[in-house]
Amino acid sequence: MSLLAVWLTTLGVAVASALIPVINIELYLLGAAALAPSAMAVPLVLAATIGQMIGKVVMYYAATGAVKLPGKRLRAALEGMNATLRDRPRSGGALVFASAAAGFPPFFMVTVAAGAARMNLAMFIVLGFLGRLIRFAVIVALPHLAKDVL
Repeated sequence: MSLLAVWLTTLGVAVASALIPVINIELYLLGAAALAPSAMAVPLVLAATIGQMIGKVVMYYAATGAVKLPGKRLRAALEGMNATLRDRPRSGGALVFASAAAGFPPFFMVTVAAGAARMNLAMFIVLGFLGRLIRFAVIVALPHLAKDVL
């Protein structure tokens, strides 16, 4: 498969996974990295990061008022994150970065809270991008590290 095909496929899966939580970009990246030569690692990481952030920006804008979430517990958790993002912008930035890098709390929920709180979009994009870049770099490196160990 060509570099362009891998890049576009990864970008598409990443956008879809950012919008539809049951599509797991991490599993896709593990499989793709295990099958691809190590020269594909950087394109995989960049395509996944860019694709995820495209999807997350869509979610951010949707959350500025267009999304009504079901369930009291989900709404309560989201309201707590929303208050943090609104009332403490630096803490909100740290929350976005940590969520994007570690996946906890789920980046999907943090994205919705950031949009609902109308967090600074540039800060959301930069911190989300950096967090996702780190996360995906580690995930893509794992199969290559395992090959070296085994």
